[in-house]
Amino acid sequence: MADGGDYLQITSPTVWSLDGFADWCVSYERLERNKMKIVDYMKKGLKNVINNNMIKNDIRQKATELFKEFKTWKSSRKTTDYFQFIEDYDQTQKKLTSIENEKTIELAEIQRLKVTQNRNHVELIMKIHQQITDDIVAFSQNQNNDSSQTGYHTPEPYITSEEEEENSSYYKSPRRIRKRPKLNPFIADSGETNNGCDLQDSDDEYNADQTIVGGKSVDWIVNGICIRERLKQYQLQKNPSKTSPEYYDVIFFNSNDKDGFLATLDENIVEQMLNDIRRNEDTTENNAGHDLKLFLNTIIDRDIKKTKENIEKKIDVSSFETKFALNFVRLMVNLMENVNLLLDKMSDGTYIVNVVGPILSEFFIKNKRSWYASYGETCLKASAKDRNLQKSDNERRSTGRKIDAIITLREEDEEFSIIEVSGPPAKKDWSHFKDDRMKLTKILKTLINRLAELRPNSDITSVRLYGLQSYLNEFIVYEFQLKYAEIYTMKSVLEFPLPKTWKDMGKAHEIVMSLLKYESLLSESASTIRDFLWAEGNRVGSFKKMTTRIIHTPRGEKRTESTEITKRKKIRAN
Repeated sequence: MADGGDYLQITSPTVWSLDGFADWCVSYERLERNKMKIVDYMKKGLKNVINNNMIKNDIRQKATELFKEFKTWKSSRKTTDYFQFIEDYDQTQKKLTSIENEKTIELAEIQRLKVTQNRNHVELIMKIHQQITDDIVAFSQNQNNDSSQTGYHTPEPYITSEEEEENSSYYKSPRRIRKRPKLNPFIADSGETNNGCDLQDSDDEYNADQTIVGGKSVDWIVNGICIRERLKQYQLQKNPSKTSPEYYDVIFFNSNDKDGFLATLDENIVEQMLNDIRRNEDTTENNAGHDLKLFLNTIIDRDIKKTKENIEKKIDVSSFETKFALNFVRLMVNLMENVNLLLDKMSDGTYIVNVVGPILSEFFIKNKRSWYASYGETCLKASAKDRNLQKSDNERRSTGRKIDAIITLREEDEEFSIIEVSGPPAKKDWSHFKDDRMKLTKILKTLINRLAELRPNSDITSVRLYGLQSYLNEFIVYEFQLKYAEIYTMKSVLEFPLPKTWKDMGKAHEIVMSLLKYESLLSESASTIRDFLWAEGNRVGSFKKMTTRIIHTPRGEKRTESTEITKRKKIRAN
């Protein structure tokens, strides 16, 4: 609007009135609905018309009449009440706006408190569960101590005359007295040699100290080099510790660097080894990724509240992929809206409950007829089976033997994958990460050994197992297999970050595609294992059935030689 008598310009002089002029001024934003400014503006406007000789006389005459009435109109009760009403109305609107702002702030604070209470509640529940577990462990230990003091349930030491002759001081040591284990036909010479290793090694976690021999697997020859023989030489010369994959006949292909056994090989040999164990990729995944990106672009907005509205509109999605993507975005909205829980210093258990579990639950719902997951520091059943259930409860509960999640085939009741959370995203602990990665290695070897024990005449080279590790907001998926004779391989096949802030959701389609890839690998692994378990009666070929041997270490080799001496003594005696 222009300054001056706009009301007087746009309105016919025949309908001019001071009340109408005042109404127009109230709607004029520059006057801010202020009585003094409005009255002054009206007075100046009338004067401008009266003093302008270019305006017709009859119009100037009308303005003169209004100007003469102006003083009386200004002081009249009607005009006073009119401006009082305007002032009261404006004050009321300001109060309402203030109240609404306060309510908005209060609602945001209430929401923040609810989130905090929920988080504290989950952490409290986890602490209670941990306390119950600790109490049970303490009770079991007390019971064992009471039993040993009263003399009950104490096994008699079993020491053969040959063992005493071979090394009497070694086997009479209190640390070396053990109950004779039950025979296991799957383990070569299990009765006489205790699996070919000393008794201290037999206490290794998850029974990963056994290596499969026989079966359909063939020697791994690369550029004329037998990888099995080269690895055996490395084991005997370097004597790797139990924190090294090579100790367990496992070659770990690290994407970051080449260390350990791989460092002793030429790069071209390592590259060829990777090619030998590489899985054939599905070329249809690129098209699916493009479609999923287009779908997510219609949902995710820079404004998290707008994204929330878009989610509610998408009720007609049909495919599993789009449903999973939609639920993933919904979870991220719930975690980041108002208070970003992903930036909190939550515990491992809380991270599993709030983040890992909800993300992966869609996979388990989709495949609920085929496999299921068990969360929360679970013990590995396959390990207990391999040890003929000799472990006591408190031993199985001891530190290092628990697993964050185990995935099991429903009908076959066999474990085939695991998940380890190596701390929440806000906590950096490299030693925790390496320990959990080693735990994954040993567990996956135990699981594949368990399958070979179930079907010693089947082809274990067709089986691939997968383990998931979460560390510092990163998901890493490892692939584990026994494609070549007496050599297990492990490598990361997927590495991708989860969002930490809403800005990271710009790459949500890449994250969702990686998660869907993980689900596809699990489904493929489950299907292959079922074929493996079913195929034994229909196998074709004359390959030797699978058994196991002890891993190659200097101590293990020495014990094997001693066992051979004992056998020869028995033969001569007979």
